[in-house]
Amino acid sequence: EPDQGNSCAGNDHTPHPFTSSVLRFFNVFSMAPLSAAVLAISSVLVAPSVAADPAPPCKRFDEIYATGKELCENMWSDSFVYEEDESKAFTMWFWDKTNPNDATSRDLGLLTGNHHVCHLDNFHKDAPGPEPDSFTECHPWKSNSCCAHQTVESAQKMKESYGAKYHWDRCGPLSPECERFFVQEACFYECDANA
Repeated sequence: EPDQGNSCAGNDHTPHPFTSSVLRFFNVFSMAPLSAAVLAISSVLVAPSVAADPAPPCKRFDEIYATGKELCENMWSDSFVYEEDESKAFTMWFWDKTNPNDATSRDLGLLTGNHHVCHLDNFHKDAPGPEPDSFTECHPWKSNSCCAHQTVESAQKMKESYGAKYHWDRCGPLSPECERFFVQEACFYECDANA
């Protein structure tokens, strides 16, 4: 598995659809440098606001956050804390057949036995299970997923699921690495039974 850098560990509140109270994930800035990430953060990935609110100005990540730690602890409204010990962190993507987040959940005392329920509401199945061979966008979770194929069938579908305020490219085209970061984050949130 490629090095995914430092990690973020979940806090005890969930301000918007892309976070969970027990999530910990690796920061993937090694794949998408701060200087290459171009998007608006203020309303794209924070708690939804009244529809009449004007859109915030578009800024690059490095204009908003000085470090990955700062992004981790602020981008999702204090839902995560920076964690240097990757054994205490979830990963947003994996290459092995076994989901490493299950072991992390067990080690943290968050999982005893197997997953029998999906814990999040938006677009999630009630219980994790396999998906069809056409399940390719979020392929690491194909054999045991909390998301249905139609929810994550393409990056475009995931980007549009929560409405225009949550489009990760609403300020303009992203680099392929930056878009991949958001696809991986969306797959993790939508599909991982540990979320």
